[in-house]
Amino acid sequence: MIDWKLYGDRFARICNEWDKAEKDIKLAEQVSHKVVFPSIKELRYAGRRIVEALNGLNDDATDDDIQKLLQDAEYDCHRARHDAIDAATAKIAYDIEIAVSKLGYDPILRAFSKFSELRRKLNLVRAKITESRGDRENREAIYSVIEVTDFQEIVDLFAEFQENEPVMKGLAKSQRRRTALSYSIGIASLILAVITLIIA
Repeated sequence: MIDWKLYGDRFARICNEWDKAEKDIKLAEQVSHKVVFPSIKELRYAGRRIVEALNGLNDDATDDDIQKLLQDAEYDCHRARHDAIDAATAKIAYDIEIAVSKLGYDPILRAFSKFSELRRKLNLVRAKITESRGDRENREAIYSVIEVTDFQEIVDLFAEFQENEPVMKGLAKSQRRRTALSYSIGIASLILAVITLIIA
């Protein structure tokens, strides 16, 4: 029988990756307000492989078989993190584009001065994600940098953005009222000018 203690480092890495994945999944769920099913499925696959590896330890499986199962479990945790980051950043990008199209830049910038910073950071992260698709060998390294340096900050900025949405909507509504009033005054002035010319 293989001594499971020989795999302590590998199990420790899996535990660390699992914890990071759960954190990223929770952040993504806070952003989207729904379960990130692709990430959950990846953790399920990781759990299945861990169970298979543990069963293998009791069934005299080869070292190679167990190492492969544990390596796969670690990679499943990586993919769970990647899927969570993808889901959250895609949702943030979608929501801010909808806000821009419905409210306009002026109310957004007046209510949330960090909007340009949020958009810039988001675009940088999405560019890194796109880069990772063409660089399979370094994909985990790219996502690790995103996770450590950008992801939490973008989620925090987006939370501030959402907190200010009622103000943005109020400003946009006031702006539309002023525009409608100006338009009405302009039309009334034009009609009055035409009537004056006719009378004259």
